Amino acid sequence: MAKVTIKDVAARSGVSVATVSAVVNEADWVTDATRARVQRAVAELGYRPNRVARSLKTQRADAVGAIVSDVTNPFFTEIIRGLSHALQERGRNLFLCDADHRFELGDAHLEMLIEQQVDGLVIIGDSVREASLQSYLRRRSHVPVVAIERDYDLPDVSCLLVDSEQGAYVATRHLIEQGFERIAYIAGPQEGAGSLTYGRAMRTAGWRRALAEAGLPNDDEWLARGTFRYESGASAMRDLLSRPVRPDAVFVANDMMALGAMHALHEMGLRIPDDLALVGFDDIPVAALVAPPLTTMAMPKRRLGRAAHDVLRAHIADGPGYTAVRRTFEADLVVRASSLAATLAG
Repeated sequence: MAKVTIKDVAARSGVSVATVSAVVNEADWVTDATRARVQRAVAELGYRPNRVARSLKTQRADAVGAIVSDVTNPFFTEIIRGLSHALQERGRNLFLCDADHRFELGDAHLEMLIEQQVDGLVIIGDSVREASLQSYLRRRSHVPVVAIERDYDLPDVSCLLVDSEQGAYVATRHLIEQGFERIAYIAGPQEGAGSLTYGRAMRTAGWRRALAEAGLPNDDEWLARGTFRYESGASAMRDLLSRPVRPDAVFVANDMMALGAMHALHEMGLRIPDDLALVGFDDIPVAALVAPPLTTMAMPKRRLGRAAHDVLRAHIADGPGYTAVRRTFEADLVVRASSLAATLAG
């Protein structure tokens, strides 16, 4: 079967090859009627543009680069899925880089993406230092950058964030309303990769605010730290349980650490929520499948990924004069068995 060419599409739709090329490249001067006619011909013929040849000609990869803090964390995976699906719908590719919570890897990925001539860059989480990103922007000033859950103080970087302070407040208030009074917190790291994740400090503030309003203790005696990873959640839970006064509930800064905390509790023969209640943050898919199912704050993960695509697309269309945006999303409480105190309710 002969390969369908751009000339075939032009003949089918009754327009010039230049017009077909303009439609494929999303030029804004094509009328809606002509665009629809060309797109119909593309679909009917099964035409696929030669993007490799086009990238060699234009010095553009027709792709977006993404650097993610930890590709093994389902929270980041869900964001990536939202981004990649939106890119596929527009015929763009995704170059995905895992920084593994290491700044040196984040820097290496930035260098690689400069060589790849990507059309846009998405940074998810905190594994790219501000100074490194600033250096990238000096070299690739025309490439729009979107950060998710990292609030860079750089005027050309768009930031998509979640109101984690309010989310943590809601999560802690839920535990208070269940009758718990010794509510500890497992936070993220204070230094290194992950420490500047937007939600890290905000969630601590929300936990403290809810407890202060209720007149409950919220000092550092009730706080332990992890690295946002599973093993650190287990270690932090063991730390909390070794202290002179044991908490009756724990709010955890993300679901991966909450799952680790659950493992430590099961290991010690403690029952959830009878001996200790638990609330996480993110609502990764496995949160609903563990025993007992985990109460958590649901982050709009797919929406964040799609929003990143939409911002990049608008910036690419605007050209060098684009204006960076800053948007804040909400998290929603999802109540499951891990936080319901049936014995207290009686």
